[in-house]
Amino acid sequence: MPVVKLRYSELVDLLGRKVPRETLLDTIPMLGADLERVEGDEWGVEFFPNRPDLYSPPGVARALRAYLGLRPGLVRYPVGSSRWRVDVAPSVRKVRPVLVGALVDGVRMDDRRIQSLMDLQEDLHWGLGARRRKVSIGVHDRAALSPPLAYEAVPPDSVSFVPLQGEKEMTLREILAEHPKGRAYAHLLAGSPRYPLLRDAKGQVLSFPPIINGTLTTVTGTTRDLFVDVTGTDEIACRRALAIVAAHFAEDGAKLRAVTIRAGARRVRTPDLSPSRRTLDPARARALLGFDLSPRDMAACLARMGHRASFSRGRLRVESPAWRTDLLHEVDLVEDVAIGHGYREVPETAPRSVTFGAPLASERVGEAAREAMLGLGYSEVMTLSLTSDRESHEALHVLRSRVTLANPITEDHTIVRTSLLPSLLSILRANVRRDLPQQIFEVGDVVTPVPKGPPENRRMLAAVRIAPRASFTEAKSLAQALLRDLALPWQIRATEHGAFVEGRCGGLFRDDEPWGVFGEIHPRTVEAFGLGNPVIALELRLPLRPLAEGPA
Repeated sequence: MPVVKLRYSELVDLLGRKVPRETLLDTIPMLGADLERVEGDEWGVEFFPNRPDLYSPPGVARALRAYLGLRPGLVRYPVGSSRWRVDVAPSVRKVRPVLVGALVDGVRMDDRRIQSLMDLQEDLHWGLGARRRKVSIGVHDRAALSPPLAYEAVPPDSVSFVPLQGEKEMTLREILAEHPKGRAYAHLLAGSPRYPLLRDAKGQVLSFPPIINGTLTTVTGTTRDLFVDVTGTDEIACRRALAIVAAHFAEDGAKLRAVTIRAGARRVRTPDLSPSRRTLDPARARALLGFDLSPRDMAACLARMGHRASFSRGRLRVESPAWRTDLLHEVDLVEDVAIGHGYREVPETAPRSVTFGAPLASERVGEAAREAMLGLGYSEVMTLSLTSDRESHEALHVLRSRVTLANPITEDHTIVRTSLLPSLLSILRANVRRDLPQQIFEVGDVVTPVPKGPPENRRMLAAVRIAPRASFTEAKSLAQALLRDLALPWQIRATEHGAFVEGRCGGLFRDDEPWGVFGEIHPRTVEAFGLGNPVIALELRLPLRPLAEGPA
């Protein structure tokens, strides 16, 4: 988890009021953090990944000011207008289509602030940005820039500039091959014939996203005015990252101005710091909290967490700041009520009954499957239960009914998974530079729509192996060994599956009903995941209880 470096004197300056050191040390953990290091007035604080708005001293100061009652409620930072514009060319649509930006006037820069800004960028790249795949952030001294700016995709050898930490001009291809940042993130642009580039009206290069900025716009201690760009593949994530960075500067006294993003006929002004709106049922909140609070008390608790709440028609109407990226559901507001109330103030109660836990039958089957796969030399992984049609069905060339999300947060999480295989193949893709062979497995649930009934949860086991000589014979041996170790008397028959090579695919059947599949992954699927070596796979539906106990 990200560790934020704080100094007591800096926090006092940002808070605008002298607060005792002991009070701050006692309060910070109540926001959801661990004090990793306390050395006099310099502290290292580890914040949970769900609160990226706390990844910098200004963000921590804003949260403390509300929590301590110094300035509770919703903070608004005004965003002025400007004539700055960024023209987004159609050429970036297939490479890195999203760009948003902001102007920041009157920043205060010194070595400490520059380091804090760099730490914030990298922490956002790691979490919200999925290691720069979804989001990358550029901060530029705009003194030498001439608007409007242009965001386009260009051939790798058509442009050269001096990158940060470099001493000579390099083409985009050379940066990916020779520069440390280029080598680290070249995989994000693998297979693209053109690379994204951000230039000003004079053709000067600001940035080669998501790799590195140019030295032209290096931020120094004398910098006073900034241009901030956020590029990526996920517009919602990019907007949220920009909101966090913009609020970081505004909290430190800078002024914000909007930039117009022009993509074809579309015009968008960013940053948008408008608050989000949700409702909270006080009765549901009381049921989840386990103690009684009035709507007025709940509104006061939410104000201590930076919200503004009012009670109307039996519900709390809540406005939340744009930089609170962790708010997905009503339950998240209930959690903020609990934090704002103070965990130490929650009344202590004894359990009403005493129970002794025991694993469910399905867990015993899953544990047996884990032991079998570990014994076969496979490493266990755990992946997300949400995925996308592109990853789950299109890449595997399989058409399945699925359960879709009504309000997905990102384009990568729009459906509930119907198979474990796409997630395992994604892990192989993330480790494509690692040594071979690689073999992993997962035991987890998928959701399968059922005709004339509600969707059904099914416990599955899936395994994949990538190696230069991976073959159907290995896949069949794996299936036979697994059936033996789990004492499953099922039959193996030839079958067909869109993700597997025809003629090199077997099915696992129980009473003429298909329960699993194994074989060689089709080359088109291997190519879709960018793997470059043969892959074998197995996926098996596990019974709900050991077969010796009766029907599953």
